[in-house]
Amino acid sequence: MERYDIIIIGAGISGLSLAHYCAAGGLGTLVIEKSGRPGGTLHSHRFQEAGAGGFWIELGAHTCYNSYCNLLQIMEGCGILDRLTAREKVGFRFLSGNRLKSIPSQLNFAELLLSLPRILTVKKSGKSIEAYYSAIAGPGNFRRVLAPAFNAVVSQRADDFPADMLFKKRNRRRDIVKKFTLSGGLATITDAIASERGIVVATGKEAQAVGASGGSFTVATTDGACYESAFLALATPAPVAARLLRSGFPEVSGRLSRIGAVEVESIGVAVRKENVSIERVAGIIPAAEDGFYSVVSRDTVPHERYRGFTFHFRPGAADREARISRVCEVLGVQKRQLDYVIHSENLVPSLRVGHEGLISTIDDLIEGTRLLLTGNYFSGMAIEDCVIRSLKEFNRLSAL
Repeated sequence: MERYDIIIIGAGISGLSLAHYCAAGGLGTLVIEKSGRPGGTLHSHRFQEAGAGGFWIELGAHTCYNSYCNLLQIMEGCGILDRLTAREKVGFRFLSGNRLKSIPSQLNFAELLLSLPRILTVKKSGKSIEAYYSAIAGPGNFRRVLAPAFNAVVSQRADDFPADMLFKKRNRRRDIVKKFTLSGGLATITDAIASERGIVVATGKEAQAVGASGGSFTVATTDGACYESAFLALATPAPVAARLLRSGFPEVSGRLSRIGAVEVESIGVAVRKENVSIERVAGIIPAAEDGFYSVVSRDTVPHERYRGFTFHFRPGAADREARISRVCEVLGVQKRQLDYVIHSENLVPSLRVGHEGLISTIDDLIEGTRLLLTGNYFSGMAIEDCVIRSLKEFNRLSAL
């Protein structure tokens, strides 16, 4: 049985940022990942086909900011800041009646002017997105414009999502451009961490069961392998963590099982520039009744030959062929003009008001134990929120 100081289940940015801190602290670190690649929702698909010219698109997270100070420190440690690339300033558009329109054009400004003064008195804390933003923008504006926009942000129906878990104010690094990616996409970050000294990343291995006995943890994978460690960290979606901890940590498992998650299917396409007539966009927000949550474009990092678009679809909206037909309809292209098509599936947290209290209870239950929990369901879904949580858990490990 292979032994490590810490085993981390999940090689997304949460698990890998924790691995970075652990390896820097001198801990022998194993990261187990069920998929064939590290990165999780940092998924920059790089087209290897002849003629693609190194083109890539983002199938998950797509933007970093100079307020992500902890992430930037990790990037400095990995020596990849020189690969930072500014995103060009192109706007988002609203899709209404299969036509792209400016977002302000969809607002009722009379309603907005009447409601906006409430921003001085209405507090975000304890409010859902619908309750807070309907109060300050008006219910009509929320229903028509803001609800679809927030659905796009969190890739799910966002009305009941906690308002204070989005758009957090953070200190910014003035030596870094405000919005950026990297020359090979955001997966450059997780690729760099995964290759750091002291970190072993085992992809294609799904954790089947975890055990705790005599001050050690064991992790068995579906391929029959077994590993042992002094510390165990779960950096998986909450439902997966709940399943793995059901026997060894039933109280923690029970609380984690209360955290919802939704599946999102993403379809990314690469199309020759001359075949796409729609204006350059950073992304597209569809009306609330459409079958997808958002479109994210590669137009922010132009390529000499291709344009790229990733559609994030609602679960069960249509079968795959119907979804591809919708992609073509929005882009105004024929299916034969889609040079490359790639599919991806993600599980994203579905949070509700009161989530902070649930997390506080979970933290109390694992305090003093050698079990660590990190992920995008603790204090927010932003990349920096994930890194902050991992740093917090590493500091708790260090105190032990």
